[in-house]
Amino acid sequence: MKMKKLLSVSLALAMVLGCMAFAGCGGSKSDAGSMTLNVGAYPDTVDPALNSAVDGATYIVHTFAGLVGFEQDASGKLVLTPECATELPAPVKMDDGKTSYTFKLRDGLKWSDGTALDANDFVYAWNRAADPATAADYGYMFEVIDGYNELMEGNGKLNVTASADGTELTVVLPVDVPYFHELCAFPAYMPVRQDIIEEHGDAWATKPETFIGNGAYKVTEFTQTQMVLEKNEHFYNADKVVTDKLVFAFNSDDASLLTNFQNGSYLFIDSVPNDEIKSLQEGEYKDEFFVTGQLGTYYVSFNVNDSALDGFTEVEKAKIRQALGLMIDRNYICEEIGQAGQVPAAGFVAMGLTEPDGKEFIAKNGPDRDGAGYYSVADADYQANCDAAVVLLKDVASTSGKFTVDGNKVVGFPTLTYITNDGSGHEAIAAYLQQVWGNYGFDIKVEVQEWATFLNTRKEGNYSIARNGWLGDYNDPISFLDMWVSGSGNNDCQFGKGAHASYNGYDGKTWADSYDAIIAEVKSSSDANKRFELMHDAEDILMESGAICPIYYYTDIFMCSDKIDGFFASPLGFKYFMYASVAE
Repeated sequence: MKMKKLLSVSLALAMVLGCMAFAGCGGSKSDAGSMTLNVGAYPDTVDPALNSAVDGATYIVHTFAGLVGFEQDASGKLVLTPECATELPAPVKMDDGKTSYTFKLRDGLKWSDGTALDANDFVYAWNRAADPATAADYGYMFEVIDGYNELMEGNGKLNVTASADGTELTVVLPVDVPYFHELCAFPAYMPVRQDIIEEHGDAWATKPETFIGNGAYKVTEFTQTQMVLEKNEHFYNADKVVTDKLVFAFNSDDASLLTNFQNGSYLFIDSVPNDEIKSLQEGEYKDEFFVTGQLGTYYVSFNVNDSALDGFTEVEKAKIRQALGLMIDRNYICEEIGQAGQVPAAGFVAMGLTEPDGKEFIAKNGPDRDGAGYYSVADADYQANCDAAVVLLKDVASTSGKFTVDGNKVVGFPTLTYITNDGSGHEAIAAYLQQVWGNYGFDIKVEVQEWATFLNTRKEGNYSIARNGWLGDYNDPISFLDMWVSGSGNNDCQFGKGAHASYNGYDGKTWADSYDAIIAEVKSSSDANKRFELMHDAEDILMESGAICPIYYYTDIFMCSDKIDGFFASPLGFKYFMYASVAE
């Protein structure tokens, strides 16, 4: 069954978990064989607790199974389904006002080496991922579980317990959250082997002999060039896995990817050269070229502690960042560089997420809650945006005395470096930004980094400006907002960290006392309307900082051979091949 090449805007707006169009590639079914695929470069990590990248998550969902997972139903929709659990339990209101979930585990669960797996493995994995000593980027995801605060303070554990026989897992939440089942499907919530990790440390996830999972496949080779997965005979659903071997080739060169797809070496590629998009949509490979909706935002991030801006006040830095954001022609980027149905973004939270009343979250974004956004993305308003940017820069020039503005160009402004990972689309956007900001006098150096290096440079805050992107982890706007709390490992802008931690310009409060407090209230509230009001408040603060500069709402571009049947993708960015087959 062939998927439509481009989802309509209305479908993209309606995109929610449980109602997602699938990506199926045709072909006759085979009972064995192998597939060579590409979803990215060599991963930074494939440890379920430490991974924060979509490519790494794809490898993890093939080698690990959580309590809950995703499957494609008969109608092509993506639905939550029990994996290690026998069913999706309903929440139970407790006498003390808290909420509990009790998961009954399947009989006979095993790790890929044949060792028995039980509820205690989940207890260990969740506490490890949440423990600040692990330094997991997604540690904050466990804040919804009772006991998290005590764990953070070093005097407790998550309120997660295994029954005496290990067949049941009970978790207690201070208040129920509408997306808890979806959290249980996320890689950070998947089980890991305590004995192996305690013996080998972080290195456990780098070698096939110690990378023991419980998913559809086991790792038999893991090098700088590829990861080879072979069917795991101990997987609870092994009978449904029809392809014996998956080879994930590590490659980030778009031209090389396309060549390998065209000659049949790769049956799937997750990126294509930017200048080939139109020809691929219309030419020989049009039936194997796909553009799908995706729940995410492509953006530019600014390091709030950037040393290049030392000497400017925090207010001045925010105005500079806002000015640079206003100079960007988002329609040009979408139409001339993206070329795949991307939608200019006027806020950070992605399109496709709904309010309790059924309206789009983005329909209420912006300081006036009218959906106008935090700046205009209309073509007709672009010059007005640029004029407003110049006004902001003149204000900063007059108050700081550190540069001047001659006409519409800055003079004497410090050089800024923009970092990006390789990829023709990312590099084309970098070149455009260098040019447009250069038109206003800014000296911008562009630095292209290898994927793993790039991730860590951003994470460590060793940059001025960086290309960035975020795909929702589950179907709730908080997935886009809680990453910016001061303790988050995904907080690449460094909000509330270093020098920024002491800045009290957010209505007289620090980032921790303002933004962190709002997010904590969101997670502790059982009032749906209040939650969403608070999340809009959080986005207001985020956008006011100028450190988040949204460019467009994502679409997902990939090529899938018509030899593959049963593959599906989610708007969260994950690709699923465990139940796919390949025609010989």
